[in-house]
Amino acid sequence: MQVSRQASRLLFEQIFGADWEKLPPVLQKHYTVPPYSDDFVIAKGTLDVTVSPMISVLARLTGMLVADSGKGIPVSVTYRSCRKNVFRLERQFHFPGKSPVTFHSTMEPSSGNQLVEFMRFGIGWKLSYDWDGEKICLCHRGYVWRLFGFVIPIPLSLLIGRGHAEEYALTETSFRMWTHAKHPLFGVTFGYAGEFEITEVSCNSPS
Repeated sequence: MQVSRQASRLLFEQIFGADWEKLPPVLQKHYTVPPYSDDFVIAKGTLDVTVSPMISVLARLTGMLVADSGKGIPVSVTYRSCRKNVFRLERQFHFPGKSPVTFHSTMEPSSGNQLVEFMRFGIGWKLSYDWDGEKICLCHRGYVWRLFGFVIPIPLSLLIGRGHAEEYALTETSFRMWTHAKHPLFGVTFGYAGEFEITEVSCNSPS
């Protein structure tokens, strides 16, 4: 499939704009999956996972999130585009004594430096990407629900709180990250933090 030069630009090159060239190599590397391609990047590491009882029940009912908490949980993440102008994260958590747990989401461009991370049932977290010279910040811009092609704001923050995430470069192949949803009354309802090593990169040119 032939795509225009603009369409074939990396999604996150467009999101970060002039800051793209300022990112450390490892932070560029795990966002370098071209759109409209079969390419991928794989990162592996360990995470400390925190899930509140309320979110655990919600996760077990919907399959949208991880339902268990744990320390030092081995996790692998495969980044893909699925031959679209999206950024798909395929996560696999290996909790002790349990079958691997998968948690997939797809990031789709919204406007400017904003994307929506969609999970199952069309529920999404709208966020902006910012580089402050030291780290990448994923800043909360609300929750949405995609229904019959329409993206509708929903007050999910009243239940689970506002999301936030940050990523820091450690070496040219490893990075540290954390993310959480924090409620003003209930505290952290969902989150994980840890370090990853990029173990495989298969990124050529879009077809």
